[in-house]
Amino acid sequence: MIRRDKPSVIVVAGRENITRYSSQTPLYFAYRGSYADWFKAVAEKYAELVDWAPLPPAEAREATRRDFLTGGFIRLRDTVVIDSSKCIWCGLCADYCPASAIEYVERKTVKVKYESCIDCGLCNSVCPVDAVKMPSLPDGYIADLVKTSRWPLKFICDYAFEDGDEEGVRMKCIAAIPKQYLYLAAAKHGTAYAHCSRGERCPLWSAVEKWAEGVKREGREFIITAARAQLEPGDKWQTRMLAVAIGMPTGVVKIREGCTLCGACVNACPTDALSVRGYELRLVPALCIACGVCVAKCPEGVMDVERKAVERPYESAALFRDSPAKCASCGKELTYTVTMAKKLAERLKERGLPYSHVYLCENCRFTSQA
Repeated sequence: MIRRDKPSVIVVAGRENITRYSSQTPLYFAYRGSYADWFKAVAEKYAELVDWAPLPPAEAREATRRDFLTGGFIRLRDTVVIDSSKCIWCGLCADYCPASAIEYVERKTVKVKYESCIDCGLCNSVCPVDAVKMPSLPDGYIADLVKTSRWPLKFICDYAFEDGDEEGVRMKCIAAIPKQYLYLAAAKHGTAYAHCSRGERCPLWSAVEKWAEGVKREGREFIITAARAQLEPGDKWQTRMLAVAIGMPTGVVKIREGCTLCGACVNACPTDALSVRGYELRLVPALCIACGVCVAKCPEGVMDVERKAVERPYESAALFRDSPAKCASCGKELTYTVTMAKKLAERLKERGLPYSHVYLCENCRFTSQA
């Protein structure tokens, strides 16, 4: 049924250009397949719950007579909004955006430039928390689909309804799907799917290509497999923490020679994945979102980060070990590491400044100056 005041729930039997409904209803949840009753039960619940007030309206224009007849004048864009109060300032949304449509200044500004936004939803999928929201993906919607499905889930894009006969749940673009939900869907049934109907010919392919990094592809099908496990999805972060346990790639930090254990990376990490304990730099891989903030903040430039599946992702692992520097005079442990002392001495020496005091404790420095 097409509604003008709330999102519509549409079940399609054959090929159909469902985008034609966008001028008649604020939004639509759509599905094509054999389990219409299941889909309606989930989608209609969220159609009633969606709060439309905060959503950005379509570009301002004068309403025509046709708009009043069709309800087009009330249409709201199915595009993302950002809640800065929930942002952890990782910068992933801005880094991944294929249209450079997110204005991001760390801990100051994060907002969407709607004149540039292509509505792919990729920022929604990469945001590790609930700071980015998309009208067609209200809180809990995908989680409920995962929880209640009795067969392997498949998500299909708008073009798929028009181009072929693939069965599945509508996503405006598959790039909008947070992959952790696909991993939990796969854990339930062994496999989960996302179908990109037009592949490289799609105008949103740049977003899909970024989204699909590390995902198995067969033609226009993206496939995620996982060992069977009964895991209940929750919000984005909770679901992510479960997904990494069953093989979803997570962040892995690598340290090259030259780390001074200064702690700049620890202070900058938005998820507390890094810590310094004694004279060790440690990482909990499950907490690492591979945002690269630590790499950017490292004053020595000795950090790298990549994404890959990790065994025992919840365990803290040592990335780098050093030992405390010792006073050259009395042997007392200093408050900084051997590497830090070496680098301080080298930099002072390069500038023609005294540097021997770097290897002395406070008492021995005072004695040497007396």
